[in-house]
Amino acid sequence: MKLHVRMLEKLMELPECPLDTAGSSPLRHTLDDLGLEVKGVEASGDRGVVFTIETLANRGDHLYTLGVARELSARSLGQISIPTVAGQLSDRKTSVLVKRATDKCSRYALLEMNIPNQMPLRNDVAVFVDEPGKRPAIVDLLNYVQLELGQPMHAFDASKVEGEITIDCATQVEEIEALDGKSYKVPEGSILIRDRKKIIAVAGVIGCSNSMVTESTTKVCIEAAVFEPVTVRKTARAMGLSTDASYAFERGVDPEGIALALKRLVYLAGGSAGAVKDAGGAHVLGYTYVEAAPAEKRKIRVLLSYFKDQLNLPRLEELEVVTRFKNLGYGVEVAASGKDRELTLTVPSWRLYDVAGVDDLLEDIARAVSLNRVRQELPALQYDAPAKNVLESIQETARPALRGAGFIEVITRGFYSATEVNLLESLSRGAAARHVAVKNSLEASNSHMKLSNVIDLTRILAANLKRGVLAPKIYDYTRVFELPKEAVSDDPKQRDALDYNYERDVLTLASAGRWTESEWRKGESLEDHSRLFKGVVAALIKSLGGVFSVGKSDEPFLHPGMQASIKMGRNVVGFFGVIHPAIREAYDLKVPGMYGELDLRLVAKFSGKTESVAVSDFPIISRDMTLMIDRKDQAGRVLRLIKDAQVPALKETRIVDDFLKPEESFRRVTYRIVFQSADRTLKHEEVDAAMTTLLAELKDKHSIGLA
Repeated sequence: MKLHVRMLEKLMELPECPLDTAGSSPLRHTLDDLGLEVKGVEASGDRGVVFTIETLANRGDHLYTLGVARELSARSLGQISIPTVAGQLSDRKTSVLVKRATDKCSRYALLEMNIPNQMPLRNDVAVFVDEPGKRPAIVDLLNYVQLELGQPMHAFDASKVEGEITIDCATQVEEIEALDGKSYKVPEGSILIRDRKKIIAVAGVIGCSNSMVTESTTKVCIEAAVFEPVTVRKTARAMGLSTDASYAFERGVDPEGIALALKRLVYLAGGSAGAVKDAGGAHVLGYTYVEAAPAEKRKIRVLLSYFKDQLNLPRLEELEVVTRFKNLGYGVEVAASGKDRELTLTVPSWRLYDVAGVDDLLEDIARAVSLNRVRQELPALQYDAPAKNVLESIQETARPALRGAGFIEVITRGFYSATEVNLLESLSRGAAARHVAVKNSLEASNSHMKLSNVIDLTRILAANLKRGVLAPKIYDYTRVFELPKEAVSDDPKQRDALDYNYERDVLTLASAGRWTESEWRKGESLEDHSRLFKGVVAALIKSLGGVFSVGKSDEPFLHPGMQASIKMGRNVVGFFGVIHPAIREAYDLKVPGMYGELDLRLVAKFSGKTESVAVSDFPIISRDMTLMIDRKDQAGRVLRLIKDAQVPALKETRIVDDFLKPEESFRRVTYRIVFQSADRTLKHEEVDAAMTTLLAELKDKHSIGLA
């Protein structure tokens, strides 16, 4: 939009904007800060400073000078002077009847005027018009009023209008010759202005040559209307046109601005006629106005504290807020609301297209206040956190147990391909039929919802081992999908609160390679790795307040004979075991891996029967020591002796090696001592001191020393 500073100065008081420094003037910076970004600056002695500003698609009120003036007055808290207008239009109807035959035209006004032959253009208008004198003066006046007040208008030569004017929609493609002398095809559904015999304008886009005014025109019919924005936009795009009128109508014009614009036109036309001595004065012959319904009086209620909190301006005063909204054109009513103040804001007619709720009001007041006033710090939050649901509580409780055991959380996909479906089908006949297929998948790799997470976790284990990770241990809260054997009722009253019919929330975990990252000794055997994995599952169940036990299992995606069910008391809630060799081979996992899965719906159902045990997620520190034990002594007894020593932060002791030479009278048993604190990270110096104390007690009290 072209914003003439001299035209703006007619409406309000502005800071000085010199020609030579307009590009860095306070006015230019204020426009930028208001969101009316200045894209170009022109300056000349005749026209003054002209800013080219960028406007938003939903702000039709920024396309004219009065609309910009409102924004500036809301910022400066200054007053606006509405341009001088004629006192009234006319009590008489136009000689041309008007018929509105479509609801896509909510308002239509027709003003019939006599104008002088060869009507001149006022000097104070001509300075703001591009190429004055190229068009009839009445057309330049209409363009000036649109630039000033935002209402697009069109002039018909009254002598060329035959019969009544009808506003309707095209029922077929029509062809017209426009004002520019070119022929256009008008699409079906466009809003058309017709007289009794022909189309005289495409509403909101362009007029036709068959009714255009010329320098010799002495009687005009001035059209001012409100057309449906979407229809105008579609028509203009289809015709390949973008006029000043269509640009405005597409963004929405003021439904109550018609009378003001026409009165302004009458005032200016009268002045133009009076500029010529003895010329006949331009005067109104008749005025017709039709509308579908009065403009909506939209009211929005908002508390003053909302603006203070959202803008982080606790000292924002009521008077300032009210004044800024009034300068933007809002009607404002204020009432007490407890210790707060409630504002009832009536949205101005020119903002009905974009202001719908309190968020839009916040945007307006933020622009008026200036975001530069907002403190660069987060305000204190005051809210009530919602209670955690069952699954969130389980995840929060189980996460420390997994982290404490060295497991890292990963995120997996919810889909896989037909190839992976076929792999699972080869392990379990009927698995393919249990899959939920995606009918419109964009990629072949996302053709099915996953039935199990074993494939994704196996893929991640293999990738990490190839990258040199010695002990990949991972877990994932995810969702698996399976078609039910029988249709489940959609009635929530007949379903469990966590039953989603085709979906199950599960906690899955997997590990492979070594159990710890240490390289100085050989890795654990599959038996030891399985035992350690089982210990993590047991800790999980214990942390959830359940009693852990195992039972038989026949999961087809795990190694036959190397798996077990997970029980909470007597209830099966999941399974764990060695990943099936076929899956390992398919994803190039070179070593055996473990996989476990807990059905969180069942865990939620059976957990909490006993008191849960808090599990620390602080790092563990382990020390290995090899002791000499008499052949006749039991290694398990030494485990009890270590536990009874009550060394601080001792978490667990286990046997990791047992070596016997035939010629010796003692055994060499290696114990792994694990330390972990519940409230902090241990230091190695503390662990070294604890080990020294433990070894001294074993030697002094039980005659057991290092090998």
